[in-house]
Amino acid sequence: MNTIEKILIVHSEEDDLAIQGDDKGWVTNFFKFLSSLLLHMNYQDLLLESCSLSQLKKSELKKNVIVVLVVSPILTVENKGYKMISSWIKQMISSQKGFEDEVERCLVVHKTVFNFQNFPELLNLNNYQLYEIDNVTGMPREINRFFGSEAEKNYWMKLIDLSFDISKYLSLKSKKNEGKIINKREKTVYLAEVGKDLIIQRDMMRRELRSHGFEVLPKNTITGNLREMKMAIKNNLSNARLSLHLIGEDYGDSIEGCDLSLVDLQNEIANEYSDNLTKENLKNNEKKHFGRLIWISQSKKNITERQKIFIENIKTGAALYEETEVLEVDMEEMKSIVIEEIETGGRFYNANREISGYKEPLKTDSSKIIYLILDKEDCEEGQLIAKALKRKGLQVVQPIFEGELVDVRYIHQENLKRCDAAIIYFGNTSESWIKTKLQDLMKSPGFGREKKMTAKAVYFRGEKRMDVNYLKKNNTMILGEQAEFEIAHLKPFLELLEGKK
Repeated sequence: MNTIEKILIVHSEEDDLAIQGDDKGWVTNFFKFLSSLLLHMNYQDLLLESCSLSQLKKSELKKNVIVVLVVSPILTVENKGYKMISSWIKQMISSQKGFEDEVERCLVVHKTVFNFQNFPELLNLNNYQLYEIDNVTGMPREINRFFGSEAEKNYWMKLIDLSFDISKYLSLKSKKNEGKIINKREKTVYLAEVGKDLIIQRDMMRRELRSHGFEVLPKNTITGNLREMKMAIKNNLSNARLSLHLIGEDYGDSIEGCDLSLVDLQNEIANEYSDNLTKENLKNNEKKHFGRLIWISQSKKNITERQKIFIENIKTGAALYEETEVLEVDMEEMKSIVIEEIETGGRFYNANREISGYKEPLKTDSSKIIYLILDKEDCEEGQLIAKALKRKGLQVVQPIFEGELVDVRYIHQENLKRCDAAIIYFGNTSESWIKTKLQDLMKSPGFGREKKMTAKAVYFRGEKRMDVNYLKKNNTMILGEQAEFEIAHLKPFLELLEGKK
């Protein structure tokens, strides 16, 4: 392997004109900041040079050079310097023999919004958008002030991503090829494009995944017409072990020629892909595992009616797919769940584990197992129900609230898998929390459940603060009389357990 000796930043001369209020241009500032970051990463011996496209020479595009190409609408395919880079990229792609990361020697930095239509060879490279999107107008805006909170969220974080990728490539080049075959797909995540309100959260998630050594797709923004978008999404999904969708308050703009937004389209295609893969796995001995995690933001202040319907459809649809899970937790918890899902194989690996806080129901005890699902705030109140059920000769299992998030989820899934019936306690929690737990019950076969659920119910401690028709449509009993708990409140549930109803 060739040792990288130089990083060459290539740009149009017009993109480095002096910025108003600054004697330096955009590219000059970028060069200075990137140099500083790489210096802090102990690459002080690495040579950085800047070169305009008009001055670029073919002899500079060698195997020991990393090219950082700065693009903007000024760039044209007719430019002599760009033709050299395009030819160099195509040559790398065609001459690759087992080392697919070689094309990562060319990285594309967007000074402002850039149309790939005439530059297809750049689509499969790592791209970095060093501009920002106006939250009000949704329009792209070039960053000319490099310090402050907005620049920190957009420009600097993307610049750090670029530095990280250069570092990753340099580390890869320095290692000897051990010849070990790694299933790259098992460590690859499809991180879906998001609405305007979650761009920063998506960048944070991408950064977290990559810092743990996971490959994140798509490498670039999904663009093009509807057919091209569909093809790009399907291709990326087929190379991923897990797809991750972050849903907030912004539905997104409709795609040209389609009533759906890109956020919605990705969800539909991922559903279709998951469904088709499940059918294929039934026919084949060698299974191709694929899971989906959908994160619903808890902060939705200005949500539209269309987005409300979209989210409800997501939750309803997720219950139909065994390998799809909807989560409404904070972002830090979500990161932990995603990493655990990939590193441990999640629910694809069902071997029992010794976990503190989990008591497996006794096999010698033939009494029915009731899963009492409640929130941490309602734990003390819920014990009245637990004691009443135990006095009736029933085994009662409950969630845990302390310990590692991985273990909390595992115990929840084991309880869903083993119980004969379930009661969800509605005390201090919310309607959305109740619906999430009902969806968990609906898709419990995905966690390995084999027997039929005898009964499921929601116990209301006080006023019924949700649509009871939703419960009836989902064959869920309504318990509680908006009064202090009495055993009589459980009578319909107990009768159903005993086969009297």
